[in-house]
Amino acid sequence: MSLLAVVDEITELIACDLGEAALSLAELECRPRLADPAYPAGERLCLARALASSLRAVNQHRAALRATADFVSAARGQLAPADVEAAARDMADMRWALGEADLCLAQLRQIPRAHRTRRDWARMARCADALGCADAADLRAHAPPPASETAAAAARVAALMQRLDYGAAAAELSRLARRGPGSPRLVALLAACRFHLGDDRAARGLFARAAAGGALFDEAGAHAALLMRAGDRLAVYALGRRLLRADAGRAEGWVAMARFLAMAGRAQDALAVAWKAQALAPRLADAFLAEGAAQMAAGNAADAAAALLRAHALAPSAFSYAEAVAALVRAERLKDAFVYARELAELMPGHPAALALVGSVLAHSPESAAKAEALLAAALAADRRCAAAVDALAALFVAGGRVSDARALLEAHLPELPTDAMYARYADVLTLANDLPAAAANYAAALDLNQDNQRARAGYERVARLMQPGAENDDDEDEQLPIESDFSDAL
Repeated sequence: MSLLAVVDEITELIACDLGEAALSLAELECRPRLADPAYPAGERLCLARALASSLRAVNQHRAALRATADFVSAARGQLAPADVEAAARDMADMRWALGEADLCLAQLRQIPRAHRTRRDWARMARCADALGCADAADLRAHAPPPASETAAAAARVAALMQRLDYGAAAAELSRLARRGPGSPRLVALLAACRFHLGDDRAARGLFARAAAGGALFDEAGAHAALLMRAGDRLAVYALGRRLLRADAGRAEGWVAMARFLAMAGRAQDALAVAWKAQALAPRLADAFLAEGAAQMAAGNAADAAAALLRAHALAPSAFSYAEAVAALVRAERLKDAFVYARELAELMPGHPAALALVGSVLAHSPESAAKAEALLAAALAADRRCAAAVDALAALFVAGGRVSDARALLEAHLPELPTDAMYARYADVLTLANDLPAAAANYAAALDLNQDNQRARAGYERVARLMQPGAENDDDEDEQLPIESDFSDAL
């Protein structure tokens, strides 16, 4: 077996509570290679850690400690500093399990201060408190806040988020972060705030940090929705897999999988999975948001609106407002859509996305087109990177026959919004302007960013047909209709 295969197999056996089998495999495959200098020291460290994990799985902590210490002592000169630090953490964990607080603390002190993680500081603080060390207070200052303090902070932030005061919630979380390393739970809340505020790039990085810290389930619905909004189908699937492997009895993993299936064009499967999530958690708003996405993918706008309004009633958010309004517009319930859009604008006064939502609804009525244009322009004046405002304003221009204005708008904002969706929208406008080579290039750019962008793929194929010799003499006007329909959907 290869080294990677050995480590993976041992890890899988331990995860399945087959510690004895994992230990047998480790004794057979790991021990002979640990003493073989033909293997690089870093690879042998992976084998040593796998052996130690298998020993710890059967509660042989002392044997695991001895095996790790013996290897590190023999190979210290060959190991990279990061490998030595990883081994020190492993041995500190074993010392802690054995109740040796003094040796655990000594082991962690070997790690340079700049390289210590929040977990390192927290473990050191607990050891120092137990031993009455003089620097216990200093260690506690670097450790994450106590669980009670974290819970109280999370409750305060959650109350602000329920009122859609995401700016104040983010400020509170930033204030807590300045006091020391934030807990993964609070990082997840900050990610959700950024998501609802439309700062998707920051939100994605924060969600990754929170999950790495152990807060995988916290705000998982918002995380899945963020990845879906970015069009990253594989990332949505990977998140769902991680959640289900961690706990298939919780609804969050099924919510992510429902979103993945909706993105993959399997709307009926997505609905079945969303309903399973609802059965597991009948009051989880994210489960109904996922059903709404699946119903929209299936073309059932009325059913989508019903599911999304149910989600909104359970847990109102900027995202639930936007999703419900989009479904209501598709279901041709424009008055209801306007009521919800205006309500969001009142709760988040002056916020670009809220202004854009109201403007996109008003744009459906010729009588209010001028007001819609003013609101969308105001949204862009507040934030030039407001993709919803750019998209809606371009659609409004096209609906009014102002293709050149739509082209100029997208050319002005594309450098700030280089997403696959924006490249596809720009290519649509170029197609309407009969600039087919440029349209093909921008559809290709969209597909380079996201191979799953079906709109870009269909547009590229359409333009390729139009550019074939003789296509310009074809009297069939159906080639233009899909683009016009796309712009109508965007309004």
